[in-house]
Amino acid sequence: MFQSLHPNLKIRLVLNFLQKLTQTAIFPFMTIYFVRQFGATETGPLIILTMIASFIASLYGGLLSDRYGRKCVLLIGEILRFACYIGMAIAGSHVIDSAVLLFIFFFFSNLLSSAITPANEAILIDDSRPEQRKYLYTLSYWLMNGSIVIGSLLGGFFFERHLSLLLVAATIISFGCIWIIFFRLEDHYKPLPLKEQKTTSVWKGYQTVMRNQLFLKYLVAGILTLSLELQLTHYLAIHFAETLQAVPFFHFSLDGTKILGLLRAENTILVLLLGLVLMRWTKSISERALLYTGVTLFSLGFAILPVSEDLSMLVLGTACFTFGELLYVPIHQAMLARIVEDHLRSQYLAVNGLRYRGALLIGAISVSAYEFVSPVWMTMTYIGFGIFAIFFYRSILKQLNELPTIINNQAS
Repeated sequence: MFQSLHPNLKIRLVLNFLQKLTQTAIFPFMTIYFVRQFGATETGPLIILTMIASFIASLYGGLLSDRYGRKCVLLIGEILRFACYIGMAIAGSHVIDSAVLLFIFFFFSNLLSSAITPANEAILIDDSRPEQRKYLYTLSYWLMNGSIVIGSLLGGFFFERHLSLLLVAATIISFGCIWIIFFRLEDHYKPLPLKEQKTTSVWKGYQTVMRNQLFLKYLVAGILTLSLELQLTHYLAIHFAETLQAVPFFHFSLDGTKILGLLRAENTILVLLLGLVLMRWTKSISERALLYTGVTLFSLGFAILPVSEDLSMLVLGTACFTFGELLYVPIHQAMLARIVEDHLRSQYLAVNGLRYRGALLIGAISVSAYEFVSPVWMTMTYIGFGIFAIFFYRSILKQLNELPTIINNQAS
């Protein structure tokens, strides 16, 4: 199957791995750096500003990708990102050592990363056939998890004492991405001639996207499922730290925080070990059955975590939601290709970024409600999220199968 993929898809997988690797190795740890330099009170609003600006940048990046092509946006964006990495490396070196300059370049690097993401994701749809997409998204998801593991290890080991070295390495990798995009990537997407493009502003283009009721259902289903995953860093993180008693584990004693780290490591290891294997085992099963089964296992696995204090049950719950994750995520991602309109593909992918931000909002609400919502009620909430997600997926699949022209009708 890998050999049958279009060369652009293989290039995109490599690019995404390298770009995600540099982001994971540096960006999460920069928050620690800025808190030490500016203080937590000042850093919080700066990070929020970065997140808001990054989403706006992704909207403009999606529009530019649909208007001018994928390669153009990727190349210009990566060149500017390369310049930002150079600026970060210089600002973080002993020569200047300016936290203010480092944040400025960090801010614009985040904006550029978000701006090129829609074009990056659109390539997966542009150059793939429907029968390839389940495999393609499984492989992409597997590589993403691998880059997160490697990047987290590199950042964890080198950030404290060798920040400049990390930034120089990220600069070199970014230059490699520029070389790959310029010499190897071919842009097969043909945008409409500018005089035939009806959208005159970024907002008019996205009005069409937001009128697509099928896409909105897909977005809500995505927010519901992703919000469960983010509970590990929100409600469940507090719950484990506050309520779990230390348990012996070989020669160690695990408190709630260590148990959370163990469960997250289990999730990542299972994804890396079983991601591609599970796809082969389930090749003959219908995507509808895999989607429903995956979401069910995903929500039930998370439902176990708030109400169990036994380590073996927590490990079992994590294995359950990981299996569900491996089953439903590639199908969820491939489903988007059937929903979006070709000439607005990158703009749909940009708006799809609201999935993460909506899930993040639900996570923040769960933290605020920690004192008032019992673990049993959170378990019921997680199950409810899974039920509603399946309801939306069922509606989407029904409309896609019965009304293949629904998108064109809505757009008109």
